[in-house]
Order: sequence, then structure tokens, then C-alpha cells
Amino acid sequence: MDEPLSATSMQSSVQMRAEIAGLQRDLGVTTVYVTHDQVEAMTMGDKVAVYAQGQLQQVATRKPSTTSL
Repeated sequence: MDEPLSATSMQSSVQMRAEIAGLQRDLGVTTVYVTHDQVEAMTMGDKVAVYAQGQLQQVATRKPSTTSL
């Protein structure tokens, strides 16, 4: 997916992130999700890759949050 939420409002974007993540989890699919939004990347991805000028710079697995609300 190439920046699928870039043209949506903040409220719609938050809702759609949850919907997309739920579909990925329920269907058990792997998805390449392209975004420039760091918050979106960290909330959507289990693994995050950073590219600069077409070159892979960094790959990391997201750690689950240990803070409670």
C-alpha cells in the first residue's frame, strides 16, 4: 500500500489504521505499507524499514508498548 491514508482526515486516518491492522491480523497477510508518517509506521508495522534515496538504511522490529493507560 502506498500512503493509503495520506488524503484522509486525522479522525478517519486513526479509524482506518485500526481497520487495516485488524484485516491484516484476521487474514494473516503480510503487507508492505509505505508512509512518510512516523506515527503511522510505528502503529501499523510489526517490522519497520527505513529507506533513503532507494537504499535500505535500517530495519527494526517494533517492541510492544509496556506502558498502561
